[in-house]
Amino acid sequence: MDKKALIQYMILLIIVLLISYIYFNYFRISVEEVKNINNNKKTEKSLPKTSKDLISDLVYSSVDRKGNKYTIESKEGEIDSEDKNVMIMRNVTAEISLINGEKIYISSKKAKYNNDNFDTFFRGSVKMNYNYHNIMSENLELSFEDQQAKLYNQVVYTNRNSRLIADIIFFDFLNMSTRFFMNDKDKNILVKSVINNGNN
Repeated sequence: MDKKALIQYMILLIIVLLISYIYFNYFRISVEEVKNINNNKKTEKSLPKTSKDLISDLVYSSVDRKGNKYTIESKEGEIDSEDKNVMIMRNVTAEISLINGEKIYISSKKAKYNNDNFDTFFRGSVKMNYNYHNIMSENLELSFEDQQAKLYNQVVYTNRNSRLIADIIFFDFLNMSTRFFMNDKDKNILVKSVINNGNN
């Protein structure tokens, strides 16, 4: 054999060894890994389709372009099966810290929180507090982007001097204004004044 052929065989042998080394170390899955993958597949198939993954102690926080901060927390939650950007939360508390220093607190039994736009739909024993104003209702739709809230169903508003019952309350965070409405235009909003004369 001549010297040129010997060098070619050596180069070919080195290439085959390199390819074998790369194949066995990077591309080939070991038998144990295949068994584990198969076992995991069997486990996943045996899970009931109705089971949901609960996540404990959720906290979401966001800041809008003006510097207002929105934080929502819950004891537990799960991803909505219809929309993966929506979180269904239970035992919910939320805080809105406005740039003017005022804080708004919200609590409810349940809420749907949208991760894309931060809109939140609170329901079940909803309470909203800011300064000396307290609002209770069964539902609250919060648009953090528009900085507005709509409270409806069994709405009761109280402050230091009055108690008000209405069907719907619109609350604007920008100018801290509140508008009250009744579903039936023939019905009036019930307002009761509380007079503190120092003896109460």
